[in-house]
Amino acid sequence: MHAWNARPGERESSGAAGASTRVSIRDVTDEDLKALLELWHELMDLHVALDERFQLAPNADQRFYGYIETARSRDDYFVRLAADGPEIVGFAVSCILPNSPVYQTRWIGYINDLCVAKAARRQGIGKRLAVDAVRWLTQSGAETVEVYVAKRNQTAVDFWHRIGGTDYLERLTLDVERLQGKSRAK
Repeated sequence: MHAWNARPGERESSGAAGASTRVSIRDVTDEDLKALLELWHELMDLHVALDERFQLAPNADQRFYGYIETARSRDDYFVRLAADGPEIVGFAVSCILPNSPVYQTRWIGYINDLCVAKAARRQGIGKRLAVDAVRWLTQSGAETVEVYVAKRNQTAVDFWHRIGGTDYLERLTLDVERLQGKSRAK
């Protein structure tokens, strides 16, 4: 279950790791939501520029607020941000979900979103957010941690590989109209 679906879950919480010492990793407060939305827009604008399939819905801002609020209220989600003094320079949203019962690994941790402001990159903030998320996920019972990364976002792909990510699955989008023999009249 995903926080976008607003269903309750069952897990715990935790803390952060070292790098740029003036940047703190902490929980999100109500006062942070506007800045968090601005940072999320920076992330989404990048993704839309890379691939039109990331086009946002007209009410995306409201839905993002709802997603963050739901995630903050659940114990199977972990929402954290990186702050450089009063400035929010990054955030991460993670969750733990049961794996298919046919596999030996029972619980999978997911880092759903991780974003660092463009001006604050290459300072170790992304790694600190990832380590913070992995710590919480494993303390909450995750036996493995996965992340989805936009294939066309080479900066993100390189980041995840640099901090130890390895290729596992490939997620594809099917052209439904083509498969159903329909033409795309525009």
